[in-house]
Amino acid sequence: MMKLVNEWRSLSFERKTMLMTFISIFINALLAIGKFVLAFFASPFLVAAAIVNIFVMLSKRECYLGEKYPEKKSFEHRNKYIGFFLLCAGLEYAIYMGRMIFTDTELMKYDIVLGIAIACVSFVEMGFAIAGLFRVYGKGHYYRNAKLINLCSALTAIALTEVAIMSFASETDSRILDGVMGMCVGVIIVLIAIYIFVAPRISIVDREHNVYRLENSKEGIKEDNISITLTNSKFYGNYTYVATIKDGIVDGHIVKGKSPLFDWNLYFKIGMIILSEILIFPYAVGALVFHFKNASMIRKLDEKMLKIGYKKISEGED
Repeated sequence: MMKLVNEWRSLSFERKTMLMTFISIFINALLAIGKFVLAFFASPFLVAAAIVNIFVMLSKRECYLGEKYPEKKSFEHRNKYIGFFLLCAGLEYAIYMGRMIFTDTELMKYDIVLGIAIACVSFVEMGFAIAGLFRVYGKGHYYRNAKLINLCSALTAIALTEVAIMSFASETDSRILDGVMGMCVGVIIVLIAIYIFVAPRISIVDREHNVYRLENSKEGIKEDNISITLTNSKFYGNYTYVATIKDGIVDGHIVKGKSPLFDWNLYFKIGMIILSEILIFPYAVGALVFHFKNASMIRKLDEKMLKIGYKKISEGED
């Protein structure tokens, strides 16, 4: 057992991510089959839940195959399918949960022990999903997509938690609240799917390496090295373009620094850690806003370099 644990620890983040994605493909397939079978004995609405698992499985499959066999199909092709499958999953889930509002659906009853167990698993899953999104920066589009799909699965688990807790904690009919919660989760999944479609255009992933050439009419930079700060945040790691200059060619990479939070007072950091369970969601939302706010970062860098006489000649992976 310890040997397996040590082997797992020795794996890289990328290898762990793809291995877990591979395993979760089969887990989602088994869940879908189980729900199809249960639909014959319990509720036909379980068919809709099974279809959600199938769409999630297919999107994860595209991530795994894209990273494992990049030569078979282009990233653009697979990315469109990942976004499409996740879009279908979100719409399906919103319709499936929204039925509680518009139909007289009989809800499944959960006892307090099972409800608390579901809640514990769901919040742990959500924690891992959010942590994975923070760790996935710079790892490539497929790794980011895999973590976003995990976040979608965690959101459906949170919705299930709400249904389970309300079934034993509320004496009133909770179908409307359950339906609204489920529809909100479905809409969030749809928005994540849309983000997957547009992410390659607004993300710096695979575009970190930027090279510029001095125009003939310009004098150029005298230093051998330059460092241009591209963002300014008190909470998130800032982006900086670091480059060397030789024979009129500026060759550099956009790198992300550590969060300024690490430079704050020690006691303040301890307080932040204690309050982390409360602050993790607003911090994650802030990170998302920071990401979209800096979507045009490379274009702004191009404009800055053009003002000082340098024109871009190439852009690619770090």
